Amino acid sequence: MNQTAAANRIESALTNLHSAVGEPVFDEWALVEKNAAGWKLLEYAGNRKEAFKADFNSDIAALRGTLDPSATLIGDFAFSHEGYGSGFDAHICAGENLFILFNNTAKSTGEITSNPKWTSAQVHFSELVEAFIVDPIA
Repeated sequence: MNQTAAANRIESALTNLHSAVGEPVFDEWALVEKNAAGWKLLEYAGNRKEAFKADFNSDIAALRGTLDPSATLIGDFAFSHEGYGSGFDAHICAGENLFILFNNTAKSTGEITSNPKWTSAQVHFSELVEAFIVDPIA
């Protein structure tokens, strides 16, 4: 899938998560690419674009070991219960050397997943992961 289709799919999944949980699960996301020069921000959606761009290199430093394209398959994902504020709460490998980073700037992942509605809402995140397995971002 192309980046526009991916952005639409991501936004739809986040809307569904919000509806299912009753509050925003992630209020920002970014598509990033690992290339020979390092990490590159391809797309960002959220309310703090300039701050996100300014903090990008320092924020992604904490994920450099986790987001190793040579050790990650399309569809691999993880949640970080330590993420808070500008730290990233989750990611999905959505294409070759491409990752989607998710964040909730108001709550930690631990706080979000403590909501009893989270268990049944996870299906929307799983459907997003499956969409990238079937049709990765190219």
